[in-house]
Amino acid sequence: MPENKWIRGLLGGAVAFVVANVVSNVLFFRLFSGVLFDPAHQSEKVIAVLFEMEPLPIMFSNGLLYLAIAAGIGMVHGLVFVYIEPVLPHRNVVSRGVAFAAILWGLMALYFEFHVPFNMFGEPVLIVVLELLLWVIVLLTEGILLSLLFGKQRSTAGAQG
Repeated sequence: MPENKWIRGLLGGAVAFVVANVVSNVLFFRLFSGVLFDPAHQSEKVIAVLFEMEPLPIMFSNGLLYLAIAAGIGMVHGLVFVYIEPVLPHRNVVSRGVAFAAILWGLMALYFEFHVPFNMFGEPVLIVVLELLLWVIVLLTEGILLSLLFGKQRSTAGAQG
C-alpha cells in the first residue's frame, strides 16, 4: 500500500520535528544558555533579537503557533525522508535515521549557523562551533525518531511505489 508510506512520513515527520524542537529549546535555552547567551562572549545582536527587541520571537510569544508551524515543517521533512528513504542505509532503522540526520545537518545547520548567527548577528566562531555540535544532537533526535516512527525500510521493489 504505497500511499501508507506517505502518511507515515507526514505524521512521523511532524512528531519527530516537534520533539526535536523541544530538545533544541532545552539544549539552547536551558542547559547551555549560560554559555550561549553570556554577554561577555555572545554578540549583543543575538541577545537583543532573542530577548529584548519587540516583537519577541514567536517561540517565546506564541508557543502553540510555533509548534504548529514546526509540525508543518516536520511534515515536509517527513516527505523528503520518504522520497530518499530507498537510498539511505538499510542496516537498521537507527542507521537510516542517523544518515537522514547527517543530511539535514550538512544541508541545514551549516548554512543556518553561517548565514544567521555568524554572518548577520556577528556571533563568535567558538559559539557557532558549540551550536553546530548541539545541532548534531537535535538532528539525531529528529532523524532517529522519524526513522523509528516510519518503521521498517521498504524493499527495493517497494521503492518504486
